[in-house]
Amino acid sequence: MNYKDWVVESHPSLDGGGTFLAPVFAKVLAGKHFDTAFEWCAGPAWIGLWLLENGVCNELVTGDINEKSVGMVRRTADNHNYRVRAYVSDNLNSIPDDEKFDLVVSNPPNYSNIQRSHPFGHLRDDLRPSDIDWKIHSNFYDNIRPHLNDDFAMYISEVEPHKTEVYIDGFLYDLRDQIPMQDFIKMVGRNGMKIKREIPYTVGPVECSILEIVDD
Repeated sequence: MNYKDWVVESHPSLDGGGTFLAPVFAKVLAGKHFDTAFEWCAGPAWIGLWLLENGVCNELVTGDINEKSVGMVRRTADNHNYRVRAYVSDNLNSIPDDEKFDLVVSNPPNYSNIQRSHPFGHLRDDLRPSDIDWKIHSNFYDNIRPHLNDDFAMYISEVEPHKTEVYIDGFLYDLRDQIPMQDFIKMVGRNGMKIKREIPYTVGPVECSILEIVDD
């Protein structure tokens, strides 16, 4: 199916970038196949559902804290007869222990210290872009390992992972304490994983990467 003709139940207020990133992930994962995929911080699950549509995985599990987003995922699954289990979950807290994944994908909140002085500073209080002090990331990496099957792979999108300062429209938007990659390497490393490679892509002037994370 052509991406532009594919229909996902969604709303602009729920979109954290998945509409743009779904084709990016599909290109990165082209030619690969997994049984069960999990989309972390899924929102309406554009990424995971497009991978499912393209046969990258046989079934999809999603988790998101927003009940409206989870309802959208369930409606899309019904409309397309997809094999999907969608959970309302604060990070991994409500994902059943017996859910096991071969693939994890995500475009999680990408900014750790959004500046209130920025014209978009109100987004500091919006869970779509804001992960203050990387607490959501840290909790995820500390708790995902029991859900991973052998030979798993994770593909996690991050914004400017090598910069402590991110400017948007000429104004300082995010001010990180240290280079985010240093934090991410520590998070995955303490849980027996490693960042195998970075797959770069751009959104306008912003440099982004999909981090491929595997067993150490």
